Amino acid sequence: MPYVAARDGRQQRGPTNRAPSVPDRLDDLHGHSVGLLELPKHMATGHRSRRLLDLEDPAQQRQAYQTVLCQAADCCEINNLLNPSVLRRLWRHLHLPAKVRDEWEARHPALAATR
Repeated sequence: MPYVAARDGRQQRGPTNRAPSVPDRLDDLHGHSVGLLELPKHMATGHRSRRLLDLEDPAQQRQAYQTVLCQAADCCEINNLLNPSVLRRLWRHLHLPAKVRDEWEARHPALAATR
C-alpha cells in the first residue's frame, strides 16, 4: 500500500487505499448534536471558518458527517466528533464512497437497515 507524507510529518495511506476507521460500538460516539463542529485541520484545509460547520443546518450537518466518516484518522476522532442518534438519522442521506459505507454497515448492520 503506498504511503504519502502528511504536512505534519506523519505518514498516512492515501485516501483511496486507506481502510475507513469504524468504531466497535455506536454507543461509544459522544459528539454533540447541536452547535458548531470544528473539524480537525487534516479534514478541511484553509481558514478556520472552513472547518466550522453548524450542526443545526441540515446541509452542513450532512457535510460534517460525510467528511468525518471519510477523513477520520482513527476511531478516537470519530468517537469525539459524531453523535450516535444523528448518525443513525442521517445514514441513508449521506453520500459516501462504497468502501466507507460497506465497512460501516458490515460492522453495524442496524445502519444498513435504515436505508
